[in-house]
Amino acid sequence: MSTASRPLPEPRADTATLQAFVAVARLGTVGRAAQAIGRTQPSVSARLASLERAWEIRLFRREARGMTLTPEGARLLPRAEAALATLEELDREAGLPVSAPDVLRIGSGDALGRVMLPRALGRLALERAGLTVRVLEGSGSSLLAALDAGVIDVALVALEARSPADDRIETALVFESAVELIVPPRRRTPARALDALATGPVVALQPESAFRRHLEAALAALRVPFRPAVEVGNLSLVRRFVSAGLGVAAVPAVAFDRDAPGPAVRRLALPEVPSIRYHRASRKGVPLPDAALRLLHLLGAGRRKLAPGEPAR
Repeated sequence: MSTASRPLPEPRADTATLQAFVAVARLGTVGRAAQAIGRTQPSVSARLASLERAWEIRLFRREARGMTLTPEGARLLPRAEAALATLEELDREAGLPVSAPDVLRIGSGDALGRVMLPRALGRLALERAGLTVRVLEGSGSSLLAALDAGVIDVALVALEARSPADDRIETALVFESAVELIVPPRRRTPARALDALATGPVVALQPESAFRRHLEAALAALRVPFRPAVEVGNLSLVRRFVSAGLGVAAVPAVAFDRDAPGPAVRRLALPEVPSIRYHRASRKGVPLPDAALRLLHLLGAGRRKLAPGEPAR
């Protein structure tokens, strides 16, 4: 018979009965044992009797001054103590994160992975020598799937990201970022940046992007047409194509550091477009490792809004 098809064992002693056995053995009387484990004396006596019947042996000699172990009881006491210790360890393990304390497994989209996340991870690495960091990059839906499968401990996703596993995943706001317009460095633009986005040409992320969906919904509410001339797969390409003169683009402010080197663009505020909200997602009932909690604090201290062009400190 294979291990998988073998029936599971049915122990004759439950946890409470083992506790009664060990307590009486250690303390010598039913009364002291009952007080120590918070049960009545009749309850402890009944559990001892049931254990002796189940095991078909005598565990104690009942004497005038108390209870002493029989040779059989003395032989089984260390096993009973070990079984209780194993169950206690199991309870402790159930309250610990899956990852080791020196391992951080996090998922992030392109917008956060460009500036904000690397800076926060850099600060965390200075605080915690020997920390191992594993970053998974992808769309919101793919990150939530990886989270649900236990591949990562926490995912940073835009609010619009949804997954069939929502009943197993909880989210909390980390911060929100304003949306801004980037334009070629020498291009003339209307007085209102939104008009430049309306008249195009427009460079945009691909339709499966959470930011693209956020932008489309905002422009639809404003009754502004949205007809991308160029669609690309990440924000680095968006900036390169805008710098090359292929169009203008709406982007989350958090994605670009104003002072960082890169293709030249001008940045304009888009106050009409609502900020995009970034959340941390984790599995319900699964505690986060301490390193992940610290990283989330570094990312979202104060949960304030990141303004257009503001460095992601």
